[in-house]
Formats: sequence, C-alpha cells, structure tokens
Amino acid sequence: MDEMKRLLREEVGFLPDGPGLDRMLESGEWIRTDGKHVLVEIGRICPDVFIVREGIIRVWDYDKDKERTFGFGLPGTIFASKHSFVMGEPSHYQVETCCASVVLRIPRQEYWKAVNEDHSLALFMLHNAYGELYSHELKNSAIHNGTAKERFIALAERRPMIMENVPQKIIASYLGITSEYFSMLKREILRDKNVKKRVRVTKLK
Repeated sequence: MDEMKRLLREEVGFLPDGPGLDRMLESGEWIRTDGKHVLVEIGRICPDVFIVREGIIRVWDYDKDKERTFGFGLPGTIFASKHSFVMGEPSHYQVETCCASVVLRIPRQEYWKAVNEDHSLALFMLHNAYGELYSHELKNSAIHNGTAKERFIALAERRPMIMENVPQKIIASYLGITSEYFSMLKREILRDKNVKKRVRVTKLK
C-alpha cells in the first residue's frame, strides 16, 4: 500500500494521521486490466469508491447517439458515481479504464465506516473533494477554452500521460473535435518547432 499512499499524498497534498486510511485501503479489492474494463456502467447502481493506482480511467456519457468524454483519472485519482454513491440511484456516467490499469475498489459501506471512525480521514476526503472542484474549474478555464489547437496544446502540456496512452478518438471526443481534425492538428503541431519545444507530440497515439 506504500505506493498507493504516495500517490494519494501527491494528489491531495497530505495524508491523514489516523488509522482510517489503512483500514479503508485494506477493505478494497484490486481490479487489474490490460485494456478497456467497465468500472461504473450507465444505468446501473454502483455506489462504491475507486482509487487509480496505475493507468488511466475515462468518464463519459452520451451526447445523443455519440460518446462524449468529459473527464480522465490518473494514478492517485479517487472517484465514484455521484448519483449512486450519494443517492443510491443509477449512474448517468460510464467509467472505464482506457489502457492497462490497476484500480482499487472500496465498498461504500467500508468507506463510510472508515471515514466515520477517523476525523483525519474525513478531512482528507474533504480536501480531495475541494481538489476535484478545482480541477473541474481548471479544465473549463484552460483545456475546454480557446480554439481547438489551443485546447490540444493545453492538454498536451498539462496531461502528457493522456496524450501518450489514450486512443486518439477518445482524446478527440474530450476536446470536442473529430478524429480527423485531431490528426490534422497533430500534423500541424509537429511542423511547428516552437510548439514542439513545449509538448511531446512525437509520442502521441
């Protein structure tokens, strides 16, 4: 669990000083996958809490008949279906791994038991929730703002791991562009020496 704690410290900024975190992590079940694996399914109730240890997870829904990717989770990310976790309702989102990944699944009842018994863990999770809100605002102000090329570059600069490991069509849906336009932007950026100094475009999938 030492590696998981290191990732959580980097994600939140500190670790709780009580026994609750160990208790919560030890109650979980490891999910290992070599590629796509559904963790939370649209239309089903999944109230459990997940923590990414390795790989990348993708969060998406449907925009009419098309998949719309609106979030990713990297190592250290804690997530759950808000509808299922809070209200016990079917999830409106689908969450799945999009490359080889290792994820810890913690039953909701075990999560609440650990949080209720350890004040420092409750504060830790509160800080994580604030961080999630910050990331959402940052995404809207930086990655989902500006021209398609500016959004492409912002994502490549801020989250190179996504660009290097996630299929192009998924990244394109996250940026709100077609796969064909994504390819055109990639070629354009590869020809721009000034941009190439800022982003690792040569490794893009």
